[in-house]
Amino acid sequence: MKEILKPIFEWLTGNYNLFDNVLYNYLAMAIVGLLAFVVAWIIVGSLYKNYLISGRRAGSIIHWVVRFIAFVVIFSLISVIIWLVKFILSIPTWVWWALLGAFVLVIIGILVRHLLKKGW
Repeated sequence: MKEILKPIFEWLTGNYNLFDNVLYNYLAMAIVGLLAFVVAWIIVGSLYKNYLISGRRAGSIIHWVVRFIAFVVIFSLISVIIWLVKFILSIPTWVWWALLGAFVLVIIGILVRHLLKKGW
């Protein structure tokens, strides 16, 4: 069953890219693939352990389906994290300082209001 499902998995996941740099992308895809493998291994192992499945064919099919789903989920999470980091880094430093100043002023205002209500 591996001979059939492995090429399908590689065909489905072969065009996923996290980075423009080929070396970084291969490294990231190796990590994502390893994590997906471990997730599938653990899930299928627990299914065998709890006698919910038996036989190599059922285990193989479930392994590759779970592995694909785990790959897509992990890839998507990493893509969102990379997008957030790029977004945060694209904001100029002066904006961060202005937001920090506004935050400090709001906190000071809340503290002063609280102290005035207590009768200070």
